[in-house]
Amino acid sequence: MTSLVKLRITLALFFLALAVPAVALIEQAYLRLQWESFHQHQSLAEAFASRVDQSVRDLVRAEDARSFTEYNFFNVVSPAHDSLLQRSPLAAYPPPANVPGLIGHFQVDTQGIFTTPFVPPAEVDGTDAGIGLKESESRQALATRMQAILATNRLLGAGGRDKQRYPAVPTPPVTRQQPAQIERDDAQRTGAAPAAVSADAPPAQVAFDSLNERASGRFSASPERAVNTLGRVDDLKLEQQFQGKAVMADAEKKDQVQTGAKAKRTLRKEASVQYELRARAPAEARADEGRRTNSALRIRTFESEVDGFETSLLDSGELVVFRKVWRDGQRYVQGLIIDRERFFAALATAPFDTSALARSSALLVARRGEVLARDAGTASRAYDTAGQLRGTLLYQSRLSAPFSDFEMIFSVTHLPAGPGAAVIAWLAAVLALVLCGGTALMYRLGARQLALARQQQEFIAAVSHELKTPLTSIRMYGEMLREGWAPEGKRQAYYSFIHDEAERLTRLINNVLNLARMTRNELKVELRGVTVAQLADLLHSKLGSVVRHAGRRYELSVAAGLAERMVMVDLDCFTQVFLNLIDNALKFTSGEQAVQINVRSDAERGIEFAVRDFGPGIPTDQLERIFALFYRGENALTRATAGTGIGLALVKRLVEVMHGRIVVVNCQPGAEFRVLLPFAARA
Repeated sequence: MTSLVKLRITLALFFLALAVPAVALIEQAYLRLQWESFHQHQSLAEAFASRVDQSVRDLVRAEDARSFTEYNFFNVVSPAHDSLLQRSPLAAYPPPANVPGLIGHFQVDTQGIFTTPFVPPAEVDGTDAGIGLKESESRQALATRMQAILATNRLLGAGGRDKQRYPAVPTPPVTRQQPAQIERDDAQRTGAAPAAVSADAPPAQVAFDSLNERASGRFSASPERAVNTLGRVDDLKLEQQFQGKAVMADAEKKDQVQTGAKAKRTLRKEASVQYELRARAPAEARADEGRRTNSALRIRTFESEVDGFETSLLDSGELVVFRKVWRDGQRYVQGLIIDRERFFAALATAPFDTSALARSSALLVARRGEVLARDAGTASRAYDTAGQLRGTLLYQSRLSAPFSDFEMIFSVTHLPAGPGAAVIAWLAAVLALVLCGGTALMYRLGARQLALARQQQEFIAAVSHELKTPLTSIRMYGEMLREGWAPEGKRQAYYSFIHDEAERLTRLINNVLNLARMTRNELKVELRGVTVAQLADLLHSKLGSVVRHAGRRYELSVAAGLAERMVMVDLDCFTQVFLNLIDNALKFTSGEQAVQINVRSDAERGIEFAVRDFGPGIPTDQLERIFALFYRGENALTRATAGTGIGLALVKRLVEVMHGRIVVVNCQPGAEFRVLLPFAARA
């Protein structure tokens, strides 16, 4: 396994060791924010549901406070005064707006006869009651509509479905003095034994006794179900990942309290005054003509027992809220018919649209698992989120009796994570950037260090080879001269060879020392103005022995008019640069071709010294890489040409120190190194 592979594995393990805990920590922090935001919105939903429930309780309380006689057109004010009658509050037209979606109030007696306070009794003419013809027709149309709704849902007797007023049908009276029936009726109201009531209940009112149970049992097969409901709650598949046990326990506790309250509910007793209108003889009528009299009224006082209200959803879609009243041994059903959509729109969906909850959740109003009303809120229309919490159950609550079959369900559409989410997001981004960037930088640094170590090893091998060859030659010729083995005619040649090899060692050592100084930023240069002629003489004196020792030749040409031009150089650096360039050119020039040194001018930037060889040239992909430290195209121990890999790197740095620039181009054949040095400033 190579060092680079080991580095990759180590950094990958290091990255995972930091990334996994960081991701887990950020995820937990974000989930915590979501949890807090969820429960904040849950509290808002609970408060909203409480307000709606309070509104329902207020409506039921107001309706429950109505006396038995208010369901008649006339209501007895006080038997002690001459003016006994006034219109019932429920006789107002149009119907009062205190109950949203109210269609009207009704009463069904023991015989199944339907009456409504909107229409005066048959004995009273509408004109005498202060009702105009047009209004009388409107009242009668509303009464007919209510009668049709009850008849359609089989809540009237056989005669009650034909007219508003029906002939009496003999039926056994239902009295509160029958203990067995009291027990069965109470059981019917508590839900213990709903089927036991029908035996003693008036036939015309049996449908009311089992209305809720009948609707529940028939709902799944009712053909109106698809029209009157919006589907099943179970079909929505609301998740409960944040719904705590405590909240569900509170909902169950509330259901138990409501059920217990319904079971323990006692009847309300009230004393009320009932009037009876009797037909008068013609003579009596003539006697009373022109003066007001109440001789046609018969006042009776009764004690009534009023049961609490119950609520049911009719197959036709309306809500019916009704109660049972026992009076003078007879049972009556009194109640009101409500338009379901308008009722829930006014109490729930319209206030929901203007609340803060609408931006984050949707509202469902359901009864026994069937969705009756739906409000998708504003978030789903303005912001389509694909968050994890979309579709999660936020809060679920039942309304108070008698609407305990109805529940409000809040589900999440878009839940903001809260103000801390931005901080966590920025923190996660910065952490990811630091972690990824740091790992990449560490890998890059490690790879460079491994490459540098490899290059240093190659450099040591190359330097060892470069030092060993001249030292061996110097030692050999020195021993021959010391022992006197060298002929007299060759001693001068041996001394010259020893001198040249010593110069070669000096250049190599100087390269290494200069490289070390530059690495430590300790290289000192002294730039001064020198003429081109002086530099040409310096090149002749320094390069001659080198070229002659290599058995080659060089050509130095200076463009006309440049001899007296001055450039800013450090003579030592300049000499070192061209010694390395000439040494490099001699290695790659083959045959009898001479190394060319051309000095030409760049009028705008300075003097260009070009060193050209006639070798194989440099591959295009290596033109920039050859100036890298320790870079060599082949293995230092196997290539045909010797070298350490630091010469060109040192040349580039020395040229840059003198504020110059060096480039290399292929000339076919060979390559040319161009050194551009700036002009010296004129005094």
